[in-house]
Amino acid sequence: MSNTASVSDAGHTPRPPVLLHRIFRGVDGLLAPYRQIDENPARALLSEQALVLFQSMSKADRAHSLRVLHWLQAQGYRQPDLLVAGLLHDCGKAEAKLAVWQRTLKVLLKSFLPRAWFWLARPAAPHSWRYPFYILHIHPQLGAQKALAAGCSELTAWLIAGHERRPDPLHPHYPLMRALQDADGSC
Repeated sequence: MSNTASVSDAGHTPRPPVLLHRIFRGVDGLLAPYRQIDENPARALLSEQALVLFQSMSKADRAHSLRVLHWLQAQGYRQPDLLVAGLLHDCGKAEAKLAVWQRTLKVLLKSFLPRAWFWLARPAAPHSWRYPFYILHIHPQLGAQKALAAGCSELTAWLIAGHERRPDPLHPHYPLMRALQDADGSC
């Protein structure tokens, strides 16, 4: 199993390359508003409703999702449900305005102080200061619901819902889930 922060064991300390990668992602998130991204690959794969969902995401999340798509394609994946999940796996994050520091705090707390993360990410009202952390915590489930509402397949929704959980190796779609998680962790 690859060493990604998104699927690491609770309390497991990520190795330095993972932390450096997460720092790069944070800096990339800060610079994302100033970069142009080519959304044509998303337009080619997504239905109209799914494209609206994709475009509701922050520019940083859209850029990340496009990198996930490119990674999957570079590894030879062509399964449409997987590719759509790669583009929409973080669409649930659009429910809250998320700052880079909040995303970074999630990664750090999940890695080093998981109990503190679960305290911070417990259910919160939209006006609460904790609401962004709650959304970060439940974004896979929110994203799966949004994907289904946008007409995506059950498999796409399942992949989105599980992209931050340890997958069951006996599940028939385990290879697709691992591919999505590996892509997410690499991009």
